[in-house]
Amino acid sequence: MDSNPLLPQVRVNSTQLLGQLQSGRLLQVDPRCSGGFILRKRHHAEFVGAGGAIGGLFDLDCVELIPVGNAAIAHPETYEERQVAYTTRQQWSHTLQQATELLVPLQRAQAALTVLSDYLGTETATPVSDELLALLVGVLPKTIASLRQSGTVRATPSLQQSAC
Repeated sequence: MDSNPLLPQVRVNSTQLLGQLQSGRLLQVDPRCSGGFILRKRHHAEFVGAGGAIGGLFDLDCVELIPVGNAAIAHPETYEERQVAYTTRQQWSHTLQQATELLVPLQRAQAALTVLSDYLGTETATPVSDELLALLVGVLPKTIASLRQSGTVRATPSLQQSAC
């Protein structure tokens, strides 16, 4: 088993998909699914949920692709599908950007956990490592761990998982 602390408990081999992202191919998180992907880059990470574009010029520097929840890939074929995927990616980026603008690291950590828990459900968001969550909002992993240990993480029920 891989000992990389950035991975959630269940690892899906995404080497081929990562190669497609690094080559500039534009893909999309399947809009019918309720999961997403965390794209780890050298110094940060990004979360992209249902309908968001991945790949293209956005993710040439992606070093790891981690599926979270019920995630699948779609291939936007038409101009309109690509435009919707780009717009959705911007919305996902904006959502986490709001969390990173909070000045207090503990508040950024809480915001990251809340965003993922609200979208994915607590059971799906919980296995995501402290290190990976920290990369999403620019805090230290110990800040995420501290928040989780304090018991102040707001519990959110899982969303109904859609079939992909």
